[in-house]
Amino acid sequence: MTPERTEILRAVLERGTGAEVAVRPDASQARAGLTAWFADLGASGGPVVNLHPTGLRRHRVTLNFGRFARPCIDQMAAAPAERLTTARALMSRAASPGDCTISPQQTLEDWRVTGADFGVQVLVKNIDAPGSEEAVIHTAETVMVPLMAALAELIGYEDVEPEDYDEEGRVTETMVRRRERSARNRLLCLSIHGHRCAVCGFEPESVYGDAGAIIEVHHLEPVSMLTEPRPYDPTVDLVPLCPNCHRAVHTRRPAPWTVEDMRKRVGREFS
Repeated sequence: MTPERTEILRAVLERGTGAEVAVRPDASQARAGLTAWFADLGASGGPVVNLHPTGLRRHRVTLNFGRFARPCIDQMAAAPAERLTTARALMSRAASPGDCTISPQQTLEDWRVTGADFGVQVLVKNIDAPGSEEAVIHTAETVMVPLMAALAELIGYEDVEPEDYDEEGRVTETMVRRRERSARNRLLCLSIHGHRCAVCGFEPESVYGDAGAIIEVHHLEPVSMLTEPRPYDPTVDLVPLCPNCHRAVHTRRPAPWTVEDMRKRVGREFS
């Protein structure tokens, strides 16, 4: 794995988890793979995820805890029901490309982290050239990202962004917590609905390739209009929109145009 590809993967993991992530090539086994963990916890203080080619056409992704991860495990075990629900949905996404085993003897529907013996293995089969960088990156994106996002949800990581000001170009180091954990909800929304705009049908990546990862996620009930925080269900509360349609939807305030309104405006039939 070249340093450039490793850095790309680290950025992908951070976008999907809302946390700082460390990634390194792993040559501890006969065939080189990848190891990732949350940077602030370290490889010994929290969960560690490994990806290795195995057999002729398979990848094995495993999750285990470091030897000093007890405080992290206790925090994850105490996560509220809302976070656990989102984490389970993300885990289901991680498990979808292969055979998933959760120990000790748990199912995708009701698993929870209760101790240091918690572990996950996803075996992805029928991979052409499993040792190639392209294959490793693909499995990392489809399995490692939602798997680590599930853990980030239980740990309680929140995205942060600079505080908004009316003056453009003002430099500030002030950080504020967002009300919505957008990174993981974005991951779930795009996994469920795809990368095609729900209004005009445009799919940026089909035109721009890697430069087209610009699809945005729209909250059907705007966060700004909430009277109190509530969980969002990416299946019914979020939709993907291209940047143009997303901006157009929000030209009406305080309540934005509905997706149905905008579909009529662009003359697109419902699909």
